[in-house]
Amino acid sequence: MRYPAYKWTDVAINGVHNRNKIIEIAKLKIPQNAKDCYRTVYRYPDEFKQFFDNKKSVSGYSGPVYADFFPLDIDDADLTKAHEAAKRALNELLHNYTVDLDELYVYFSGSKGFHILIPDILFGYEPSKQMPAVFKLLAKKLLPDIKIDEVIYDRLRLFRLSNTKHGKSGLYKVPLTPAEVLNKTIDEIKNLAEKPRKIQLNPPEEPNEYLREAYRQVLKTVEAPKKQEQPKSGQIKPPKNAKLCYYKILEGVGEGLRDNAGLRLAVHLLKEYPEDYARSIMQAWNRRNVPPLADKDVEKLVHQATGEYDFGCNDPVLADFCDPKCVYKVRREGRVSAQKIYTLDEAKDKYLKYIQQLEQRKILLGFRKLDKHLRGIAPGEVCEVIARTGVGKTAFLLNVMKQVIVNQKIPVLFFSLEQPLAQIYERTIQIAAEVDGWRVEKNYTQPETAKTLHMLSKQNYSQLYIVDEDFLTYEELKEFIQIAEREKIGSRPPLVCVDYLGRMKGGGHSPYEVTSELAKQLKVLAKDLDIAILYLHQTSRMGKSGAEKISLDMARDSGVTEEAADFIIGMWRPELNNEQAQERDHEELSVAILKNRKGSIGQASFKFIKPYLKICEWEDDGSAGNVKYWDQ
Repeated sequence: MRYPAYKWTDVAINGVHNRNKIIEIAKLKIPQNAKDCYRTVYRYPDEFKQFFDNKKSVSGYSGPVYADFFPLDIDDADLTKAHEAAKRALNELLHNYTVDLDELYVYFSGSKGFHILIPDILFGYEPSKQMPAVFKLLAKKLLPDIKIDEVIYDRLRLFRLSNTKHGKSGLYKVPLTPAEVLNKTIDEIKNLAEKPRKIQLNPPEEPNEYLREAYRQVLKTVEAPKKQEQPKSGQIKPPKNAKLCYYKILEGVGEGLRDNAGLRLAVHLLKEYPEDYARSIMQAWNRRNVPPLADKDVEKLVHQATGEYDFGCNDPVLADFCDPKCVYKVRREGRVSAQKIYTLDEAKDKYLKYIQQLEQRKILLGFRKLDKHLRGIAPGEVCEVIARTGVGKTAFLLNVMKQVIVNQKIPVLFFSLEQPLAQIYERTIQIAAEVDGWRVEKNYTQPETAKTLHMLSKQNYSQLYIVDEDFLTYEELKEFIQIAEREKIGSRPPLVCVDYLGRMKGGGHSPYEVTSELAKQLKVLAKDLDIAILYLHQTSRMGKSGAEKISLDMARDSGVTEEAADFIIGMWRPELNNEQAQERDHEELSVAILKNRKGSIGQASFKFIKPYLKICEWEDDGSAGNVKYWDQ
């Protein structure tokens, strides 16, 4: 136990009204069959015990405290919403602060929420009077978009003890693994809470540098609140997160520095403001120089800055104006340390943690022949599917989404940029119910039949969310994902599917430039949001009729898609032009892995049941013959 001098706690057994039972925490024992058992969030020093002995109550204590964990209390009258918020919280800690989720202690409260306890060692904090105030601000900093019950941080707040029964619900507060929170349903979690349980814990051994830095920043805010200083006459007050070197330049420079500093300032201003506004600021800057440049030289700098210039923190001129307080300097220096240099044994430990988390988060397409070689699409990775019009790209995507939702039980956000919502709905019914489109249309005139078909489809596509909007930009696509996370799904969708790239809108003077830029932006989006993206793309005329084998260079309008995607899948139907094959209800669909960052390339054959738009392995459908295995 860290800081053993902080050994006292207040306990309440059989209800919070039974508090003011001050004991040493090492002597805490829970009576058998007791309900509603609590202890304080914090531990206290002898000063606390003396306060109680004098007053016979803990009320009014304002001295130092210590906590073994930083607690996050996520409650909601709707337990489903609390569950979604808990999943979002875990994902935010993983993505934004590289927290190893297995080092957290996670609990179902037994009633209407979840508790996530982050061990003290990850922050490296010390006992203090300010800890309750720091904790409140820290929760807002770490999880600004998630509602956390801040009352838990009060200096004398009681916290329900693990494996004790909730008096009203009859359920226990039980420990859960992060994987159980992320993957199990509420009903499954409540079943686990019907009795006490134990799980294997994995306490951390060293601080998390991102959490520690977050704690330090909050602590400075609480310990030394600064009065807002008024800028001196003529002084420019930079906004938060500004690059301070440019604000030093804006104060004016001397002869010998005007051209070099002015060029860098002009480049920066043109990135931030329209050209006429940037020119006005440059003219005002020049009046501060000693001596000023001629007006024509200022205009020359603005014109010159429109070229291909890009100055970073390592630029020697900007380095001369660098401010030690600049957030970019602090971040850069914080990234360079001996802690970032690993031995092979340390790399192994990191890899083990990586694959454990990856196992929970990678996307499998649901086709054994493909998944064996792709090994799953991880967060931050992009898979492109190319095929000629009419081959069945959308059908393939709908089949994949069904497999992901049913087998992995995770939400999928689908951007249907080409086909209207009604057609997508009809196709999901076809695949789920195994009926042709004509029967779907006819059966939906009969209310009972329509209800049955809808329920069957809903079981298979229960977590499918569809965006029905055409010609979206990259920025709009990203905004839709964030809105879906906040207002529809409650968590970030692990898989985003786009049908198709050619229906997106982007900058550029030619189709090649537009497609190239969009392909690069989708890769950036996958990394920024830590999601997997699967998008469809048309082939060029080199794809011919759709019956010919697809190669890597056939993507329409761009070769950049080949570079940006982590995986590229090509599809064709060898019997597409065969009149006899057209009379059958099924056809061969050839699927090739053309690019694979994690394994081999090659092709396999699948059965495409055309009336139902169903795609499956030949052997899974019980077909005799025509079974083709993986070809290198």
